Amino acid sequence: MPRPAVSHPQLKKAAQPLFAVARLLGFMACLALTLTGILGGASPALAQLAGVTEFDITEVAPGENLFPATPFADPCDPNPAEFVGCIGGNINVTFGAAGGRGNVVLNAVIAAGSRFEPATDLLPPLGLVPRLEFRRSTSPTLLDRQLLFFELNNLAAGDLTIAPSSVGTIEEAMLSSVINRGIDNVFNNDPEIGGAGDGTGQETGNNIERIDYIIDGGVTVQVANQGDVGFLIIERGAAGGSDPFRIAAITELTGGLPSNYGPVVNVVAADWGPGANIPLSSVVFREDPGVVGFRPAHFPAPNQSVRGIYIPINALVAAPQNTAPIFGYSLFAPDVNATGVQLIDFDNPAFFRIDTNNTLGGLDLIAGGFGLIRRTTIAPAGSLSLLKRITNLFGPANLPNFNQFVGDGAALTLLQNNNLGQGLDVITDPAVQAGNGIEYTVYFANSGLGAAPNVVLCDQIPVGLTFAPNGYGPGLGIQAIAASSPPGPVVNYTNAADGDPGTFFAPGAALPPFCGTNQGNGAVVVNAANVAANQVGFIRFRTTVD
Repeated sequence: MPRPAVSHPQLKKAAQPLFAVARLLGFMACLALTLTGILGGASPALAQLAGVTEFDITEVAPGENLFPATPFADPCDPNPAEFVGCIGGNINVTFGAAGGRGNVVLNAVIAAGSRFEPATDLLPPLGLVPRLEFRRSTSPTLLDRQLLFFELNNLAAGDLTIAPSSVGTIEEAMLSSVINRGIDNVFNNDPEIGGAGDGTGQETGNNIERIDYIIDGGVTVQVANQGDVGFLIIERGAAGGSDPFRIAAITELTGGLPSNYGPVVNVVAADWGPGANIPLSSVVFREDPGVVGFRPAHFPAPNQSVRGIYIPINALVAAPQNTAPIFGYSLFAPDVNATGVQLIDFDNPAFFRIDTNNTLGGLDLIAGGFGLIRRTTIAPAGSLSLLKRITNLFGPANLPNFNQFVGDGAALTLLQNNNLGQGLDVITDPAVQAGNGIEYTVYFANSGLGAAPNVVLCDQIPVGLTFAPNGYGPGLGIQAIAASSPPGPVVNYTNAADGDPGTFFAPGAALPPFCGTNQGNGAVVVNAANVAANQVGFIRFRTTVD
């Protein structure tokens, strides 16, 4: 007998309840959305870390600087995907290459729904520039190296072009606001195993035990403002989170050196922001002991992003009423087990291990010169809307026109302007029969002035339908356009929880809590990450009528 009509909800604003219930084939379905950072009203008194959700940047062309016949580092990585024939060879290197982004200069960041800018007015009035000091172990098994990564522009036979300008030291790189370069594997101090170039990868060690960002005059922030002022830490990280580390405020200086600390704060991978608006592929240069100048050495994993964390002062002091000055902060590897004055003794292996490898010491640190920041405004609110449509049927004849746009509103207009949003709310003809296929598309659009960060979509498969696990290829049951403007390419995601943004939860499996009441028939969950203002996208999947 004919099946009932198929119907779907109209646009749902993020400000409305997070669950929308629609009638599908006479059964209930649930489309859910979770997001953070769409805030308004008075600023919250932050006392915890906040991941950066958006970077306000300016791209500045620095002018080309050519270094012909630059020797490769010894050892270098000669893998076919990297520097083929690099051992004993050289390559032409151009910094600030034409056609690249040049220097990506940071102006401000968005975190916890607010805009943060440099707090230069809070620094001592003596005109002192904060100091950056790298503390290294004296262990004879460790080599003191400097490793810097730069955004890659292009690699061709005999020529390596780099987007940002060159720098002479890691201190120079870190005390700037250029964020498409930084230090690679900053806390990796694993001793050489069998000598440099033995294939273990330990030649990437920096032998840095502690990093001190020192404000010599100290800075005092009133209790009421300690959530609005803090430090910005940035790194190059992969999808799903970045590297762990520890941080503590310097509470005393003696002879210009840290002599005591506040509580140690552990930062884990999940604390970092999504870093969605600055994708970054890079190349690492290394300066070895006895060698003058940085030389190309190897490539990190491609397609990483610039990611950030805001750490307010009230997360670094012993108690909210603490109004004593602090003199900057120190960073440590996550396996450092010291506290308080023990943190001074960075050359003591009882507190600072000398075998911290890439897994724990792989923090890829970017520009520390931005340092102290303060909240300036509440960020403009995002206005994320969802639009679910039927976009295809498989089996029935005389199909309706799926290219039409149904509904109205700012979000639909934004989708139409990007040639998205097509599909139907209701289909009454042709009648849907058992065995037919139905394709659903959930469009999303941010028509607000600000970003909608950390967006995750969950669409439960209604009873009466079966998810098509191979709808877009073997094991590829989810199709998507990631948040973008103009819309990016259509990509396919696997059904497995394997690192890409999409996952299918099989019938009966436990669902993420934000999916709402489990209908028991499975769900498609997609992490859309940060959806900036005017960005659009969609998730799409197919089902079969039972």
